[in-house]
Amino acid sequence: MTENKESRFYIVNTVNDAKDKMEDRVKSYNEKYIKKNLATAREFFTELQGDPVKTIDDLIYDSREVLRKVKSERVETVQKKVDTTKEEVRGKMEKVKRTGKEIFKKIENDFKLLREDIIAMGKKNLDRIPMKKNLEKKISEGVDAIPSKLNLPSKSEIDNLIVGIDGVSKKVDALSCQTAGA
Repeated sequence: MTENKESRFYIVNTVNDAKDKMEDRVKSYNEKYIKKNLATAREFFTELQGDPVKTIDDLIYDSREVLRKVKSERVETVQKKVDTTKEEVRGKMEKVKRTGKEIFKKIENDFKLLREDIIAMGKKNLDRIPMKKNLEKKISEGVDAIPSKLNLPSKSEIDNLIVGIDGVSKKVDALSCQTAGA
């Protein structure tokens, strides 16, 4: 039986504590949200009855100031975010640019090595082609035959002509010296 009385007493105390906490919360909410707002509303209506034009003008002016303040704060916040985003994007773009340049340089070096390998392999394979020497000989003969087919003088003929002209030029100089001295 004593346990039952203690148990009932505990329950009563718990209910009383909960009731006290709820009363405190209701009072604080009442003070915070209801009384303050009612007092402000009464004051506004009193001013409105006394001078409605001035009260409404003040209300409009105050509203404009609040709106300007809110707008400027929003704009500043947005501008800060834009600036931050711009900096982040620029940083990332620079990183991408650097990475791209590094990759391009590596690709360029790889391409150079690949090109050199292909050229070396091509030279080796070209040397393996049968009749390469015959083909080169025929091409050289064909190129050498072009001047004679076009009736152009050969290099040796031009060299002989130059030697002959030099000889004639020396003889003319010698004759002109003799005639000048006579």
